[in-house]
Amino acid sequence: MRISADQEEVCILEAIRTANAHREELAESLVDNSVLIIMAATARRDLTVREVSTITSIPLATCYKLVEKMASIGLLAETGKVRTSTRGKASMYTSSMKTFSVDVSNGCIEINVAWKNGQTMAVTREVCTNMLPADMATSADAVSATAMK
Repeated sequence: MRISADQEEVCILEAIRTANAHREELAESLVDNSVLIIMAATARRDLTVREVSTITSIPLATCYKLVEKMASIGLLAETGKVRTSTRGKASMYTSSMKTFSVDVSNGCIEINVAWKNGQTMAVTREVCTNMLPADMATSADAVSATAMK
């Protein structure tokens, strides 16, 4: 059963709420190549897990695990169910994200997400919290000196 554009918007909004609650997991997942491939495959149309597996060449069992994880942290929205050839029902999924960018600078990793409904979200992770700017310069000098030897 396909859903209307309004119903899909509600599904995406719910996925965004879920993503806000799982910001750290979301940031970690966005560096997984398989997650990015699934996001690209589901960006323009709703797909079942079997269709995602066929399109992406990701093994079906792996695809099920990844899609379940992605839906649980808000990267995918479940948009409805369709009948399968074996008279069962399969869930349809779409990417809830439109674009994202990663900025790595000043000891931080910043991920900026634009959702399909126009909302945005930024996730920032400090990776060099214990180093002062002078310490970073000293470390960089030590690395440079070692590299020259």
